[in-house]
Amino acid sequence: MSSTDPTAQIPAPPALQDQEDRLRQIIETLLELAIGVHDYESVAQSKEAVVARANLLTSQLSDLDHTAKESVSDVLVPREILQYIEDGRNPNVYTREFVELLVKQNQFVYGKMRAMRDFRDVLAGQIRETYPELSNEVDLVLQNTGPSYPPILTEEVKTEEQGNDDRV
Repeated sequence: MSSTDPTAQIPAPPALQDQEDRLRQIIETLLELAIGVHDYESVAQSKEAVVARANLLTSQLSDLDHTAKESVSDVLVPREILQYIEDGRNPNVYTREFVELLVKQNQFVYGKMRAMRDFRDVLAGQIRETYPELSNEVDLVLQNTGPSYPPILTEEVKTEEQGNDDRV
């Protein structure tokens, strides 16, 4: 993956890397245990192998539980992500939906801010018209509250701009 790839994995902290390694060992032990159970009838030593793998799995799970309480207690995972995983869903779906929700809320807030700025500009124009002696104060308020927003490009404006570019 390239360095600009947004899906590239960020290196995990050492504590999380240790836990990941332990989980990989547990998965390997489970696989070996499953193979031992499958061959239980055909191989004479399979009973001892299955018992040994079950004991190893028990100790690995106990070790994982003990170290997880100490090493990853500061890692905060939103409950919604845990629920997604428990429901068998991909946690990336949660991330995508969360980002889409934030974009929607951001657009809503931007619209409110734009409406307030437009109202401010209209009100300032009306105050200047009605009370010309307050023009300096109105200018000061406008200066302190920031510039007006540039117009949002709508499809009509975009097509008009493209049409002007074609004429040149």
